[in-house]
Amino acid sequence: MAKKNKIRYTSSPKQFAGITLSGNVYLQYRDEESAENIRGDLLVFAECKQLHTNHFAAYDRTGFTGYFKVDVHDGKEWQPVILNEIFEHREQHFSRTERPIDTFNLCYELLTALKGRMLSRTYREHYELAPAPEEE
Repeated sequence: MAKKNKIRYTSSPKQFAGITLSGNVYLQYRDEESAENIRGDLLVFAECKQLHTNHFAAYDRTGFTGYFKVDVHDGKEWQPVILNEIFEHREQHFSRTERPIDTFNLCYELLTALKGRMLSRTYREHYELAPAPEEE
């Protein structure tokens, strides 16, 4: 009697729709109430313990270091964005001598300029900037 090889099920890779950026950029604590939560909106928030505790949302103060992270709204909830290609020169970082609001204003300009660009899903609901379409 010959041994039969089992046919194993292999799933095909899922195709995920990209997110087209709307050009709306909001700052946590300052703009959250006006955030429209539509697909493609961006929410910028500081990764800095002092701005969440001792100096709550004091973006105009100096004396602490940190950086800004960005989430994109996928139509249901906010998802993290990988920032390596968006901020190639680490523009989202601020030092003790810089006001975080100045860093946010620089980030705001760069992020609003991405209006119409696509974000593609990578792993664990993270999104990254999709390559720009070739201009003809």
